[in-house]
Amino acid sequence: MTTDTRKLVLPAGAVDPVLQEIQRHGLADQETGALLLTGQSDMHVLVVAVAGTVGIVREPDLFTVSAVAYDRLFTFAEERSYRVRAMIHSHPEEAFLSRTDRTYSLRVPRFISAVVPTYAAPPADPVSWGWWRFEQDWVPCTAPVVDPALPPVRTVVFDEEGVREY
Repeated sequence: MTTDTRKLVLPAGAVDPVLQEIQRHGLADQETGALLLTGQSDMHVLVVAVAGTVGIVREPDLFTVSAVAYDRLFTFAEERSYRVRAMIHSHPEEAFLSRTDRTYSLRVPRFISAVVPTYAAPPADPVSWGWWRFEQDWVPCTAPVVDPALPPVRTVVFDEEGVREY
């Protein structure tokens, strides 16, 4: 049996902080998001980075991260030998990639983008979210494997002020 090396592997508790933030902001009628960091040579998620406030825009149909906030997170990742592999963000209703998502998401080969629907009451199972991978354009892909045997993830908050513990 071969393993798909492009497929993310999540520890069982990795989605909990993401869902908490999505629901908190969804109840305020705002999109939000997080990024998933792995080791350099595998796809096992080690860090969940939820969006903070400075340089982050949240509205009912918009979630944006400033270049400075991305720089803080990518520098954090590089200094610790992590790779930023995926972004998860929420939508008010359906899980789809909007024109804005398709155009302004991180368009890096093999980067993964996920959309969590119904942000006021987000579904807990990642299989019910929308998943895409960038391969010259966004193509649908399957949800990550959830592995309860993996150790818990580290959760951090990132924004223009830096990266700090959640």
